[in-house]
Amino acid sequence: LVRRGAGAGTAAETGGMIVEEPLEQVSQDSLAQDLEAGGGRDNDDDATATSTTTDPDDETRPLSIERRYAKERMAAKVRNWKEGELAAGIVELTWRDELGKHRYAVDDDEDDTNGANRGVCADCCREEMEPTCGCLYLSGLVCSRFGAGRVGNMAILRESTVMVEEIINDADESEEGIESEHDGGRPAPSSNGSAAGAGGGAVRTRTVHRRKIDLVVGPYWPMLLCITYPLIFAVSTWTLVSAILPGRHPLVTLIWATLTLGLIYALFGVSFRDPGILPRHRTPPVGSGRGEWRWNDQAQTYRPRGAIYDPDCAVVIEGFDHTCPWTGTGIGRRNLPAFQAFVALVFICLIMDILLITAAF
Repeated sequence: LVRRGAGAGTAAETGGMIVEEPLEQVSQDSLAQDLEAGGGRDNDDDATATSTTTDPDDETRPLSIERRYAKERMAAKVRNWKEGELAAGIVELTWRDELGKHRYAVDDDEDDTNGANRGVCADCCREEMEPTCGCLYLSGLVCSRFGAGRVGNMAILRESTVMVEEIINDADESEEGIESEHDGGRPAPSSNGSAAGAGGGAVRTRTVHRRKIDLVVGPYWPMLLCITYPLIFAVSTWTLVSAILPGRHPLVTLIWATLTLGLIYALFGVSFRDPGILPRHRTPPVGSGRGEWRWNDQAQTYRPRGAIYDPDCAVVIEGFDHTCPWTGTGIGRRNLPAFQAFVALVFICLIMDILLITAAF
């Protein structure tokens, strides 16, 4: 039985022993077979099982529509996983595909590298169920209707294109698109410890188009919209009706309104801002010191120190701190200041609301 778990490789479980194998060693036919497997076959009679089994590597055997679709779908997912512009794990290409996976019970939970248990209802009775399963289904249900983009398990609401200058090495450019067999697709390190092509050749700059994510939400956005924001609005409305409208000093009213609006805006800045999704780096950047960049198997990219792969968001986040379900997203370098402001304002506003409400009664 071949399973793909949370790492970059696969594990073959045989007689209680687990042997790790690189993901690239698993053929596309075996991946397609895992995708379409809906149940076991009775193997009581070994002779019958042997006689009815066809060679999975037989290219002359005609493929059914389901097998062909599963094979092409897996190939597209792996290609996007390795060649996508942003450093993300292997997930469905679109939210419509995510919704279809759950709706039509295409069980490929073991094919992604972002953790187990993506089967929503099928996982409800399992002790190891992760909360992202239900949120991913809701993301597929809602985002597929509004045409939201996807990176990892995060939904892109708005993005743009910017022009940036990139420092490149001619040796790197000449080897672009050529994958080494070393370490499961990882560029082979050279003698000085850097990736192949990172040294030698002329260094120059070029102008390239890059994606800029303007608005994005994390995998736990249902908790943000259904719990966090309603709690803030409920307490603020209670304070407004019971303590502010009956008559307060204008200065107290101004301070309360400023703090409450600041709390709402800070939460928006945390939840809808790019936390620092790392662009994909097939080789360490030119000029990076030895050991500053390390290879990450889950996202198939080099990452600097402090950038960590978040299995909930399924992306590599620069300056990653933690994943906050209350804000619905991961906390990284770009939204950490807004998160710190949000936490501070929560306590200030809560204390002020309690004082105003108790004074009113």
